[in-house]
Amino acid sequence: MRVIGIIGLGEAGSLYATGAVGAGFEVHGFDPASTPTPEGVHRAETLADLVAASDLVIVLTGAALSPRIAADAAPHLRADAVYADFTTASPEVMVDVAELVEGAGARFADVAILGPVPTKGAATETIVSGAAAADVAGVLRRFGADVELIDGPAGAATSHKLLRSVLMKSLAAIVIEALEAGRAAGCEPWVRAQIAAQLSGDAEAKMDRYETGSRKHAVRRAHEMESVVDYLGSLGVASEMSDAARQVLERLGTEKG
Repeated sequence: MRVIGIIGLGEAGSLYATGAVGAGFEVHGFDPASTPTPEGVHRAETLADLVAASDLVIVLTGAALSPRIAADAAPHLRADAVYADFTTASPEVMVDVAELVEGAGARFADVAILGPVPTKGAATETIVSGAAAADVAGVLRRFGADVELIDGPAGAATSHKLLRSVLMKSLAAIVIEALEAGRAAGCEPWVRAQIAAQLSGDAEAKMDRYETGSRKHAVRRAHEMESVVDYLGSLGVASEMSDAARQVLERLGTEKG
């Protein structure tokens, strides 16, 4: 693949476009908004123009636009082209998009970005699945990215990312809540040290302990989290994550009983 077309020249799209230029590809970009055009990128006047000129089409828009863009792009895809959706659309949407693309005679790749693109740009870690996964993985590795190939159809990479997000987004949210509580209570350094201790050490042993301990002591811990929620309220700190933990523990206690 020699020509890469990128749909969406926002923050992530611009960084991927810049990475593709740096890797030696001819890069075309399209965005209906008046976003800046990265250096070395040929700005297409229409989506159809970009798609028709590209060996690899990369979609880096908001997830809600994914189905419409695929429908608009499909009639203009070349028979030997690859279409890669990098959005955070659901696995079901990825399956639908793949059907549109492959129905037009092109090949599809579901690409899930695993880290913050502003940090590593086009070299951000990814998971890739779908019929064209190996081809897209080869391009991403030229960008310097660490790529995990999933042996599965469209939707598999996205489903893996969403499963990871159960941990990553929830972990970030609970850390924020704990730090806010520590500040309000005047002991943020101590709370930070507690968080750091939990994030280090034998991860496998901790996972097993978290699961077995939470199930075994669910009722007692649910009552403790009631006290946590009350205490955070007295500090003027929002307690959504702590209250959610209370609800999970109550459910586990019911299941145990």
